[in-house]
Amino acid sequence: MEFSIIVPTYMEEGCIELCLRSIGAQRYTRTEYEIIVSDARSKDHTADIARQYADSVIVEDRKGIAYGRNVGAKKARGDILIFVDADATLDQDFLSHCHHEFSNPEIIGMTGVAKPSDGGILQRFVYRSTYGMVRLFDFFGLSLFPGICVAYRHAGFTEAGGFREDFGIVEDLDLSRRMSQRGFCTVNKKACALVSTRRLEKNLLPTVLFHIYCDVKYLITGKAPARYPKVEEIHSWRELWRHGH
Repeated sequence: MEFSIIVPTYMEEGCIELCLRSIGAQRYTRTEYEIIVSDARSKDHTADIARQYADSVIVEDRKGIAYGRNVGAKKARGDILIFVDADATLDQDFLSHCHHEFSNPEIIGMTGVAKPSDGGILQRFVYRSTYGMVRLFDFFGLSLFPGICVAYRHAGFTEAGGFREDFGIVEDLDLSRRMSQRGFCTVNKKACALVSTRRLEKNLLPTVLFHIYCDVKYLITGKAPARYPKVEEIHSWRELWRHGH
């Protein structure tokens, strides 16, 4: 099997169906990829919905997006692991672009480009700017890939130890940085996904500043907060910073 697409979830009944339907609608041979949902025992209908579309649904008691991704990777049979956020939907040719990139044996990692599916001008600007920076850093040889729609060779991922489970945030940037030390990582701007801007609907500026703070802290010290709360758990900017420390 060529691809294993892993979607970590917790309380995502409002968006998981669209995500999984987009994966199942790829213009790619269906037997060449599997869909794995790794759920942190959601209290809503996330897992029930996922079972209608996924080849495998893993339910674990432990929360944490890094842990969820790693659990899914252990179940995966594909040569290439693709990690997709539950509030993202993939363009129909996403897998075809992944196939093109990984046909080069020197490529060990790849990110697509996530574009905002909703939100106002400022929210959309933040997401577009984020991937503009991703492409700029990549041009200068620094791989810092968000985990929204990212892919790695299974063997290299395993050798690198996967995502750091003691990180509640920037675990995705950390992995791409470590993977780039093992091989070439690239940005494919044609491999597109649409993603919700829901994290920026409230507390826009504090959220952006918090991410910048965590990114800079990681790059300087190699450390990161152990927990990053879901958007539904944040009612004020003070709670965001309190949970994040």
